[in-house]
Amino acid sequence: MELLGAARELFFREGYRATTIQQIAASAGYSKRTVYLDFETKDELFITLCAEGGELILEALAGIDAERLSVEELIDAFGELFIDFSRRHGEYFRMIFSEATAEIIGNCTAALRDRVARLERDCLCVVVAWVERAVGEGLIPKVDPWETAGILVGAATGIILLSMGGSQTVYSQRTREVLVRQAVRTFWRGLRCEEPSGASPSRRPLPSMTLQEEAAGAARGKPRRGLVKT
Repeated sequence: MELLGAARELFFREGYRATTIQQIAASAGYSKRTVYLDFETKDELFITLCAEGGELILEALAGIDAERLSVEELIDAFGELFIDFSRRHGEYFRMIFSEATAEIIGNCTAALRDRVARLERDCLCVVVAWVERAVGEGLIPKVDPWETAGILVGAATGIILLSMGGSQTVYSQRTREVLVRQAVRTFWRGLRCEEPSGASPSRRPLPSMTLQEEAAGAARGKPRRGLVKT
């Protein structure tokens, strides 16, 4: 649809606040009145596109082979999924996790609100199933699986959003991605009842300098260093 294509391009480039219905209409070659025949508000256009991004996240989560992977491997795959999504679909990531607010969603039709709520629930359901499996296998104590899934999502998305908000002047991209992995793993290990006999936690190399050292170097204007290759 030409209208959605024009809106997508503008929201991607300019963001929610800086984009107007007039700009979208002009870009699509329509009048404002024509736009309002399909979408009552700018918010509906915006959230419709956020739902597109949500479908991509759900598709990626559904593509993880839960039967083949251990719970620990699923948690690692979860962190990698959000890192990959933020790389490949950074604009959708920003729109969904930073710009879309309850107020904007509330301005949409009931059908669109239901679609967004269903997408959010379906995405969380995938992670909830992993948490319930971990409880069933005795890997973690009995916890609220929905709350735990929400914390995992919040940990991953929150760190990525920090970089979009300007902390890229302090940490390199690769260091930020390590922070996502370590945040998810650290939270998960905190839930563990105990490590299986003879097993050791899965770890990846830490940055070639500590985060404090890298931040201090950036403040002094020194070039940022990457990570040790895995």
